[in-house]
Amino acid sequence: MKIGIIGGGAIGLLLAAYLSDEHKVTVYTRRSIQAQRLMREGLRFVKRGETKRISLQAMPFTNAHIHDDLVFVTVKQYDIAAIIHRQNQFDHVETVVFLQNGMGHVKWLSSFTKQNVIVGTVEHGALKHDDHTVEHTGIGKIVLASFHGTFGQAAMLVKKNIPNFPFEIASDWESVLVKKLTVNAVINPLTALLRVKNGELLKVKPYYEMMTLLFSELKQVLPIEDEQAAWNHIVNVCEKTADNYSSMFMDISQRRKTEIDAILGYVLEKGKELGVALPISRFLFAAIKGMEEGGAKHG
Repeated sequence: MKIGIIGGGAIGLLLAAYLSDEHKVTVYTRRSIQAQRLMREGLRFVKRGETKRISLQAMPFTNAHIHDDLVFVTVKQYDIAAIIHRQNQFDHVETVVFLQNGMGHVKWLSSFTKQNVIVGTVEHGALKHDDHTVEHTGIGKIVLASFHGTFGQAAMLVKKNIPNFPFEIASDWESVLVKKLTVNAVINPLTALLRVKNGELLKVKPYYEMMTLLFSELKQVLPIEDEQAAWNHIVNVCEKTADNYSSMFMDISQRRKTEIDAILGYVLEKGKELGVALPISRFLFAAIKGMEEGGAKHG
């Protein structure tokens, strides 16, 4: 199978590392220099202290003629609009999978009328060391759900059961995204603001209280079916990734734009629609936006 991966970040490179064993993989990057390096030096894949070099195809996404059977879109939320504007490049693609944090991208997905569209969430830990090196820092799973159409070639990945890299299918796309959004909305902004690893939210009592206060707001506006199960899942993710820094923490630390608009921004939009005041969410949203702007000025 020919698989395209749009985005040369941590998740895009991790997918490439695991899928290139049995499939022809092409990574479509934003910068031509990254594509050149991947082609010239290969992808360095680090797992449990061991490094493996993987050969694959790479090219800049801009003006690329995509003829892959299955394409994963792994760019950050704020880059999705640029992908949507170039959707004619997907005319020969059967199935497109969107793997983003938050739910800000959902409103655009219906414009992909010629393809099967799948949304998914990634529960793996991945760290990009440089343009051609990725480390698998925590084994999880990728959950996929159909937004419209069938699963197409993506169903093969579920059947294959790749060791340490399982794919699962869920029946309801909204519940899959809400589950991940709830985790991201609690863990990411708090760890970024407090400058702590994920596990500290459970260890430090006042931080834990902040988590519970934030969750009490989220459950007022998000369609969470089982509140206790949702809370247990947040705690479980914190425990499993205790030694990790959240992606939002890393973005702030490296003076990059965060995905706060697609995470807490989405929550605040829902609050506005429902007429529910969300003071803690609004405070955190403003705090992260302020840190973004402050970092950009000093970068």
